[in-house]
Amino acid sequence: MKNSIITIATLTYSRALLIHSMLESEGIGCFLSNKNLIQADVAAGVEVRVAEKDAEKALRIVDEMKDAFGTGKQKSLERLKSVRRILVPVDFSETSINACYYAIGMAQKLKAEVKLLYAYFNPVMTAEPYDETYSYQIGLERLVFNLENEARKQIKELIKDLKSHIEKEGLTPVKITYELDRGVPDDAILDYCKEYKPGMIVIGSSGMGGKISDIIGSVTKRVIRKATIPVLAVPGKSKYTGVKYGGNVLYATNFSDSDYKSIRMLLSYVKPFEMKVHVVHIAENPDEPLVKAKMDELKRFFAGENEELKMTFYIDEHNDVLAGLDEYVEDAGINLLALTTYKRGMIERLFNPSLARQMLFHSSIPLLVFHS
Repeated sequence: MKNSIITIATLTYSRALLIHSMLESEGIGCFLSNKNLIQADVAAGVEVRVAEKDAEKALRIVDEMKDAFGTGKQKSLERLKSVRRILVPVDFSETSINACYYAIGMAQKLKAEVKLLYAYFNPVMTAEPYDETYSYQIGLERLVFNLENEARKQIKELIKDLKSHIEKEGLTPVKITYELDRGVPDDAILDYCKEYKPGMIVIGSSGMGGKISDIIGSVTKRVIRKATIPVLAVPGKSKYTGVKYGGNVLYATNFSDSDYKSIRMLLSYVKPFEMKVHVVHIAENPDEPLVKAKMDELKRFFAGENEELKMTFYIDEHNDVLAGLDEYVEDAGINLLALTTYKRGMIERLFNPSLARQMLFHSSIPLLVFHS
C-alpha cells in the first residue's frame, strides 16, 4: 500500500474546500495544506493533498469538478455548507450557555454559522378517560402556546446576549439563528440534524462530573451514541475563556481503520487554532512489534501534516486505558480529548467512571467524539 502523501492541485481556499468536500464524500482522504490557511480570507495557493494510492481517482474527480455545474455543483456546495454549520442544543443552564461560547469561538475560525436548538416541551398524555375532554384539550393547547412563546422569548434573549458578548470582546461577527422543537431533547437533536445537516454538534454536559438532573447533561450520552457527525461535549467545569492558540489535543487511537478519517477531520478543526495533536495509544506492552508497526504506519501516513503541525505519536505503557489517558492528559497539558466511537463500552466508561477514580478529563476537558 502506498501511504505517502502527494499534492494533486493548488487552488484558492474556497475552491480547495469544495474539492476537499467532494473527495471526502467519495471516500478519499484529503488534506488542505498552506501556511496561511489560518487566515482563510487571504489564503491563496492552498495545496490539496491525498494518499498516493488515491491520486488517480482524485485527479479524475478534480478534472470533473472543473466543469461542474448544475446538480453536481450544488451537491458539492451543500456538503461544503454543512461543514460550516454548528448545532448547539440549549436549555439556558450555565453549562449549555458555556457550550454556546465554545461554538462561537470555533465558528469564528472555521467561518461557520451557529444554530441554537431548544426542545422546550414534551407533552405527557394519559390513557385515563376525562369527563371534560374538550376543556382538557383547550387547556393543553393554551399551555403549549404559552410555553412556546416563553421559549421563543428566552432563546431570542440568549442570542442577544451572545451577540453582545461578541461585540464587547471585539470579535468577528458570527451568524446565530435558532430553532424551537416540541419533544424529547435527544430525539429533537437527532431529527433536526437530518434537516439542518450540521458539520458538528456542540453540547454542554454536566453529566461529566455534574448534576445528573440537568436535562442536557443526561441527553449527551444518547446523542453521542446515536449521532453520525462529530459531537463536542463540553463539561460544565470547562469554562470558556477565549480561543486558546498553541494548545494540545489528544487523539486516543486503538489503530482502527476509521482513525485515519477521524484524525483528518480533527486536523481540519484544530489547524486554525494552531493546536498540537498528540496521537496516543495505551498498551500493556508498548514494545510489542505489532503495536509499534501500527503506530509507525499512522506516523508515515500523516508525515506531511506532521511537518506543518508538529504532531506527536506516542505509545504509553499502562494496564488500564482510561487511567493511562488520564495521566497523559495531566502530564501533557491537554486541552481537548478526541476519540472515535467504535465500542459503546468506551463511551460508557468515559461518562461513568468508578467512584474510586474520578478522572481529570471527565470534569474539565472537552471531549470531541467522531463516529466510525
